[in-house]
Amino acid sequence: MRVRELRDYQAEAVDAVESAWGEGMLRVGIVLPTGTGKTDIIARIATDAASAGKRTLVVAHRGELLDQITQRCTMHAPGIAVGRVQAERNQARRPITVAMAPTLASERRRSKLSRPDVVIVDEAHHAASPSQMAILRWAGSFDHTPTMGVTATMVRGDRRGLGDVWQEVVYERSISWAVDAGWLVRPRGRAVVVDHLDLERAKISKGDYQDNELGGMVSQDVDQIVKAWWDHASDRITIAFTPNVASAEALALEFESAGVPCEAVLGTTSLAQRRETYARLAAGRTRVLVSVMVTTEGFDCPPVSCILMARPTRLAGLYTQIVGRGLRTSPGKRDCLVLDVVGASRHQRLVTLTDLHSSAEYDTDELDALPCERCQVAPCACLPAQRDPDGGRARLLGPADYEDLDLFATSALNWLFTRSGIRFLPAGERMAALLPVGDEYRPGHCSVKGYSGGVYVGRDGVALGPAMGLHAAREIAESWAIAFDSGVTTRASGWRRGSKVASDAQVSYAARLGVPAPETMNKARLSDEISIALATRVLG
Repeated sequence: MRVRELRDYQAEAVDAVESAWGEGMLRVGIVLPTGTGKTDIIARIATDAASAGKRTLVVAHRGELLDQITQRCTMHAPGIAVGRVQAERNQARRPITVAMAPTLASERRRSKLSRPDVVIVDEAHHAASPSQMAILRWAGSFDHTPTMGVTATMVRGDRRGLGDVWQEVVYERSISWAVDAGWLVRPRGRAVVVDHLDLERAKISKGDYQDNELGGMVSQDVDQIVKAWWDHASDRITIAFTPNVASAEALALEFESAGVPCEAVLGTTSLAQRRETYARLAAGRTRVLVSVMVTTEGFDCPPVSCILMARPTRLAGLYTQIVGRGLRTSPGKRDCLVLDVVGASRHQRLVTLTDLHSSAEYDTDELDALPCERCQVAPCACLPAQRDPDGGRARLLGPADYEDLDLFATSALNWLFTRSGIRFLPAGERMAALLPVGDEYRPGHCSVKGYSGGVYVGRDGVALGPAMGLHAAREIAESWAIAFDSGVTTRASGWRRGSKVASDAQVSYAARLGVPAPETMNKARLSDEISIALATRVLG
């Protein structure tokens, strides 16, 4: 007898997985936002398999996740025993085994287990790591064992290929969908400008800012961050995310000095200590919890209604995991405030709240009040087309699924946006582009030359393909671009490295195109601005 019922969409996800397995597909994925009940789906599939006499292995990489999965399996099927494999525990003879990935990474520990009939991987974006790949190979996931992966973000910051693990995502929903359906609270955001966060000079590793360097910048401005919290969120239970341990400790100390009950949870914090801290946070006795990355996964505290994002990122997957910690519904909770700590530069390439939910209210008053880089006046007297009031953020227009953003963050090629939000890819004297048509995209290509009075008059026009999904459209566009120019620019191209000075001719050409303050930009940055100006003329 089932004790816990599934929501309609959870039942749809279970049906999609079991149908795919029935059709012979071995490794399938589910993508659902944090707070929409992924653990219930895991528990239902695990208990269904165990009820059919199949040995089921559930793999996770945090003890908190194992606790949640065990509890939820018991709620779905109280009569089915759940064993645990972690550290000294080796309860491997029960119908369902929940196991820590680091423990099973040991070949010696795996040798003590019978191979499973079904495998489930929680936080499946970790599955491409060498240790988890070894577990999946041992379990037969690449040969004969039905395997499911569940995550809020089927992307990795280090760009390892998840497509090599998961054959197909069989069920997927976005944060935007969950908010509109009422399963999550609506987020609203605010940009908080601090003095020393100079992302123009921050080093980038594996597609994102280096934690230690970013941490040093954040640590210098903890007083400003705490003031922003007092101004905008002092009545909210808050989780603050920082780049590294040093910045976490500095921010926690600043909160405490300001009389705010604050605690920090770090990688060295014991499981028992974490549970006690989380209980105090849920009860409101602790007002701010500071973390590095510990609470991005496997942590549930519905009363949290503010996310203090003092860890700027270029990765939508990471941003999604962090913001998701504040979107769960709770009695009396109407929304979640996201305070994005940003620097004073208008050219930061950051993911922000509007990338997760296109209609999100996002307050950029502090950014808008900064002096214009061209005229040094605020408010700016320059023409709108000569400014970048959105701080250089890559933003989609209309409904924006957060998964799409990482599709381009992980591309090696130098994708850019026109001023109206159309993605394009420079390729010598041509460009490839993706024109939105409802929820699909038409890949196209054209020349960047041939204008009269600002109107495109190129001989070939814009050649367009049929509308299709974003993944397929990107592949076609990139194939075209490489065919036009085998040396098509990548973000890692040698001439883009460092801060190489733009030539006088490049500066002069950019000025004729209306690029603001071209003399202040390095070669790579100015090249992008020129491409954006040209593409905007063609694509509108």
